[in-house]
Amino acid sequence: MAAPVVLASPLAAFQARAKRCFEARQPQLCEQALIEAEALQRQASARSAYPCQTLLLGVQADLVMQQMQAGRGAEAIADLQAATHGCAGL
Repeated sequence: MAAPVVLASPLAAFQARAKRCFEARQPQLCEQALIEAEALQRQASARSAYPCQTLLLGVQADLVMQQMQAGRGAEAIADLQAATHGCAGL
């Protein structure tokens, strides 16, 4: 019997990709994470989850800064962790 396939939630997939963007400094990872963040923050807005939306907007700013080679290092990772925690269930 084959093991069941478990798909990561969109938030978990975003978190993993954004973290890799911040750590690996790969522009294509940052671009994909930006697209995912935009979709998530629109979902948050549609659910009136404004604190979550605000956290995601902050992470989007961090991703753009990373693309511009002006990353915030540990602060960006902390913002990502806060967004992941603040958007649980999204």
